[in-house]
Amino acid sequence: MCTLCEKHEESIQHLFFECANALRIWSWVRHIFPTYDFSNKDNLLSFIMSDGSPLVKLVKLVVITFSIWMIWRMRNYARLQDKIEISRAILVIKDLTCLVGNSSKASMKNDMFDFNVLKFFGINTRTGKVLRPLPVRWEFLSPGWVKINTDGVARGYPGLAACGSIFRGSMWEFIGAFFAFLDFQTALVAEFYGVIYALEETQKLGLTNVWLECDSVLVCVAFTARTNVPWMLRNRCNTCLNYCGKIRFRITHIFREGNACADRLANLGFIHRESFYWYNRLSSSLFLEFFINMYNLPMYRFC
Repeated sequence: MCTLCEKHEESIQHLFFECANALRIWSWVRHIFPTYDFSNKDNLLSFIMSDGSPLVKLVKLVVITFSIWMIWRMRNYARLQDKIEISRAILVIKDLTCLVGNSSKASMKNDMFDFNVLKFFGINTRTGKVLRPLPVRWEFLSPGWVKINTDGVARGYPGLAACGSIFRGSMWEFIGAFFAFLDFQTALVAEFYGVIYALEETQKLGLTNVWLECDSVLVCVAFTARTNVPWMLRNRCNTCLNYCGKIRFRITHIFREGNACADRLANLGFIHRESFYWYNRLSSSLFLEFFINMYNLPMYRFC
């Protein structure tokens, strides 16, 4: 029988989620976070993984951890020594959460929810730095040049990956675009694939004045210094670099906010799952990002 309530058979589900003593603790937690359910372990994991500021996410993890620990401690004390009062157990959970929260350097959001949660536990409020908007614009080209924006994404490390690229002329005209699905890769390898595919298509098109933009600093450095290329791509990278040495070529970094067309193409790779697909005409899915760049409208990066 359950040592705490002495009414039902003891099991993990009953002890931690159905026993009257456990229910009183979860009721207290729900008083702080009223929109969540704490009736099973899956709900607890969803609660811990839910969005929030770094400090409040830490508080969620600590509250759940100490609540489970305290229920187990109450069970063992009731069996081996003496019962622990629920009010005393809740006070211990609150004090330990306060201790951990005040020992952390994590910050809160500037909103009332975070403020109320931290004040309830007696944790000192620490706001993060004020983010300032930085306008990011797609730069225009000099006459005779072709600008290529590339991007690679991966959903996991490693995980399903894809890359994409868009080619535009000096009069902002659309030349072509592609996306490619890469199966399981890291994000860095996906970025390299985006550049490699783009340069291979550049060679097929016979372009001689090429400006390539990428939102990965590591890729830009690798193609500038010709070092730190992933070993599985080294041969293809060397072939591309040899071609770049024969034409007028430059590679620069751009923030992700200004690389929206290539980012959209890379995400299309996840949807269509094709090894390689080339667009000869501007796709309707790129209209918004394409014309934002064309009319030199800013996208904002907060930093």
